[in-house]
Amino acid sequence: MPSLSGALLWIQQHYTEIFAVISGLLYVFFAIKGNILLWFFGIVSSALYVGIFMHAGIFAYAVLYVYYVLIGIYGWYNWRKTAGKSEAGTKNLILRTPAFHLGICLLAIIVIAVPVYFALKGFTTSDMPLTDAVLTSGGIVATWMLTQKYIEQWLFWIIIDLISCGAMIYKELYPSALLFLVYALMAVLGYVQWKKELKPL
Repeated sequence: MPSLSGALLWIQQHYTEIFAVISGLLYVFFAIKGNILLWFFGIVSSALYVGIFMHAGIFAYAVLYVYYVLIGIYGWYNWRKTAGKSEAGTKNLILRTPAFHLGICLLAIIVIAVPVYFALKGFTTSDMPLTDAVLTSGGIVATWMLTQKYIEQWLFWIIIDLISCGAMIYKELYPSALLFLVYALMAVLGYVQWKKELKPL
């Protein structure tokens, strides 16, 4: 069994990742609840992961987390705006993604992933350029869907989080692998919870 000193050393070496994991769990918890605090914890977790992923050589994913910080600010603003509408009488603002928008979202994932893949392949030392590109493009689209309160964003996240879990294991980022597995499970719960509150088109 690992000694207490060994465990403390491991925590000391991984405290940034541990704090990012805790913030990330709070982000998903508040997302399921539809609480605007999700954006605060999302911004904190994303900012920490920028450095973590740069160090691990997952370059496009690091850039993605810069995007998460920026869209977190937008999401916070947009949710505050819809909260004002809710107080005015629009109680339920969770929506299904219109079919046209869903098609655009799927197309956007491909359109973003292709140049990211070739950029990673040609200009970085990334050893997982395709996975990195798909996770990056999928995360961009899914987070935008969250800012609009589209319920299908949870389905996107289930797939993204499971792939991310595998990528973290490959990179030996085991706390983050556990986080993404929990993310996937929480995304299932989020979908179920949001479906109960869904506003029909």
